[in-house]
Amino acid sequence: MAIVRFFVRLFALIGLLLVAGAVTVAVLVVRHEPTLPDAVVLDLDLTKPLAESDSGKIGSLFEHQTTLREVLDALDGGRRDPRVKGVLARFGDDSIGFAQTQELRTAIERFRASGRFAVAFAEEYGGAGAGNRSYLLASAFDEVWLQPMGTLGITGLSAELPFARGALDQLGVQPNFAQREQYKSFAETFTKSGMTPANREMMEALVTDLGNQLVDGIAKSRRLAPAMVRAAIDKAPLLSKEALDQKFVDRLGYADEARDEALKRAGAGAEAMEPADYLSVAGNPNGKGPTIALIHAVGTITGGESGKPALGGTSAGSETIVDAIEEAADDPDVRAILLRIDSGGGAVSASEAIRRALVRARQSGKPVVASMGDTAASGGYWIALAADRIVASPATITGSIGVVAGKFAIGGLSDKLGIQWDRVQGGRNAGMWSPLRPFDDSETERLNAIIDDTYANFLQRVAEARHMTPEQARGVAKGRVWTGAQARELGLVDDLGGQEQALTLARTAAGLSPDAPVTLAPYPPPKSMTDQLLDLVAGKGELVGALAAVAELRPLLAHLRPLLAAAQADGVQARMPAMTLER
Repeated sequence: MAIVRFFVRLFALIGLLLVAGAVTVAVLVVRHEPTLPDAVVLDLDLTKPLAESDSGKIGSLFEHQTTLREVLDALDGGRRDPRVKGVLARFGDDSIGFAQTQELRTAIERFRASGRFAVAFAEEYGGAGAGNRSYLLASAFDEVWLQPMGTLGITGLSAELPFARGALDQLGVQPNFAQREQYKSFAETFTKSGMTPANREMMEALVTDLGNQLVDGIAKSRRLAPAMVRAAIDKAPLLSKEALDQKFVDRLGYADEARDEALKRAGAGAEAMEPADYLSVAGNPNGKGPTIALIHAVGTITGGESGKPALGGTSAGSETIVDAIEEAADDPDVRAILLRIDSGGGAVSASEAIRRALVRARQSGKPVVASMGDTAASGGYWIALAADRIVASPATITGSIGVVAGKFAIGGLSDKLGIQWDRVQGGRNAGMWSPLRPFDDSETERLNAIIDDTYANFLQRVAEARHMTPEQARGVAKGRVWTGAQARELGLVDDLGGQEQALTLARTAAGLSPDAPVTLAPYPPPKSMTDQLLDLVAGKGELVGALAAVAELRPLLAHLRPLLAAAQADGVQARMPAMTLER
């Protein structure tokens, strides 16, 4: 089998090299002297998720996934470029996160303030699902289009939490978990059949605050009374004519009509260009000047290398991130570190390794500014504590300062399958992590000791980093999840804003003017095509995981991922609860 796998990878490599060579030749022939037209309309596809970081060149051979940074750079460069006249964006469902939506709204507002136009179009905002975030972003554009027969799905926010206790009982699987404290509800997914009062209180507060942000944002952008927006939410989904009559959209029309109108506004000879194509010719607006290292911590925090597991999602590997931090700290050209976090947490040991590397970077004279994305909770918040300043979007999900640990005991399932086990043991707690049985009294005592010590250390780090007393730290902890706006009021973050606000603070921390030109350099740099092809031959890398995934299962895996990830988790975890907003 090993020989077969080797030849499969070898032939795949040869094929990919041939494809890469053909693509390279075609590019050199077709685009020998890349230039920009006199009039450009930036063409944004916001119907798909925006990646937080670049996955490398090999993936772009098949399909380029636009990154948030790419869109922000295109809008920032475009508002300074006289050739760029406006932007045309296509919307769909709520595929873009709440915090990313707020970052993009701010970027669009800056773009419009430079005298350029912004046109938004959607066949429907939401369709069979919610369109709250999609329309919230579209409302920041000066002209909002909706296709006739389309709907406006601003149905408001809700939160759905899975509870698998009944299924586990039927299977004979016994969840054995302990948590600190009452709001740390991650384990309740497996130990309860519904929300506890504390969990419900927390979720209601989240939905209320995010709902207020949704209403206020739409009301401000569309110059509508908040009461009118709330009334529309209670009636939604709105028919296209209703949305037009109530001034939520400006035009009813089709995609070709919106595109023609945008190009007409841009002037004769105008062409639409996607962000990657525009930046490849115009250059990155953050590509000159002193270097600020951009380091991403995206996905579940684990030991080892960052990657994309076969079950989907992304892992933020401590080895990869620590190496990047150390490389940036040792580079004399790097003036500061911008740490972008989008993580609901993970392994405590891995989170602590990353935090320690950031502390050492600061001790070496490199300021660190943390920028929180859609989520920076539990272990994600743990690593943010090492930053000089923490910046969160108002809708960022953060906090979850608590600890959970445990295991699933599958002895009952094994019995049902007719599988018997026997054992010998050389120490009182030698079988503590055995999946066959629950913890006994001695093991439970050790588990609680570990959790208590970890939680005490978490609280101490919060108190020291946020200049709180231990009592104040515990008061905002207890495993509770907060929005970025709530966290700012509680002193858990310093500023509200996105990456641009964090970058401004990084410049200042580095001794530069707030608007000084800088080179925003990713650490580690995206792998070259050659390196990724070598990974393929070695049986690792993102493409291997992608080929192993079945496309039809991805929607299901998106819902099951929190459950599957928990079943695979080892050791003490600092994770936020599993939740799905707006379903």
